Amino acid sequence: MAIACMHLGAPVWSCPDWAGTLWPAATKPAAFLSHYAKVFNAVEGNTTFYAVPRRETVARWRDDTPPGFRFCFKLPRTITHDKALVGAERELGEFVELLALLGDRLGPTMIQLPPTFGPRGLATLAATLERLPASMPFAVEPRHLGFFDGAAAHRDFEALLRERGVDRVIFDTQVLHASRDRDPMVVAARARKPNLPVLEVATGSNPVVRIVGVSDAAACRPAFERWAVRAAAWIAQGLQPTFFVHTPDDRQVPRLAAQLHAIVGAHADVGSLPPLGIDHRAQQISLFES
Repeated sequence: MAIACMHLGAPVWSCPDWAGTLWPAATKPAAFLSHYAKVFNAVEGNTTFYAVPRRETVARWRDDTPPGFRFCFKLPRTITHDKALVGAERELGEFVELLALLGDRLGPTMIQLPPTFGPRGLATLAATLERLPASMPFAVEPRHLGFFDGAAAHRDFEALLRERGVDRVIFDTQVLHASRDRDPMVVAARARKPNLPVLEVATGSNPVVRIVGVSDAAACRPAFERWAVRAAAWIAQGLQPTFFVHTPDDRQVPRLAAQLHAIVGAHADVGSLPPLGIDHRAQQISLFES
């Protein structure tokens, strides 16, 4: 049995605290990805936001994952933040060429815009999207309030994405900001993460939702229930959503993501996950069998 009609995962694949949950305790870091990919069928891969990997590394990531797995990397911050998409043609072209090595493992590549990138940058964004190959999926994550207020620039932004077949990344931090947890990591995350309006909109065929929760499953459940209804509606429309679950320390992310999958499963046929906390090398089940 496989995950059906959606992709699901975490912001990383290499959290050491997942020993005993996604892989046996003695597993070496080089094998983390292959074990992770036996449970989940997508990963954000934030690593590319900070550093561009070598070609042989990308090829190894492809080889360590089964068909049906999707990497949803971010454009490097040198392109989106340092240059704000201006004069970054060479870097963009090189990164797109690198991503092509992933082949069918390539999911929507996320273009995370800085908070300073507002409506005045729409023409620049349009020019950037025009340079991207139509054969590759992309998704844009805005952080400027001008893309959330329903005004003309907001409508023009979403019209541009629809015209290009590009998805809008939905960044939902409501659970995090509603939490009163005084754990230092949670407090730091609340200070660092934006608290933007959550717009449940799909501008392409692969909507991407990033949910930042907390380790308490009960605190996350209302948001998961809400997103499950939306996910089921998207699936009924023929869309294939991707969900990523975050927490400030990511330790409980596998179990929270499994909870989200189960809740979505009450509304739509999204297949099944193997149980957590076992040695998946001994399992003959795969999320990617048809």
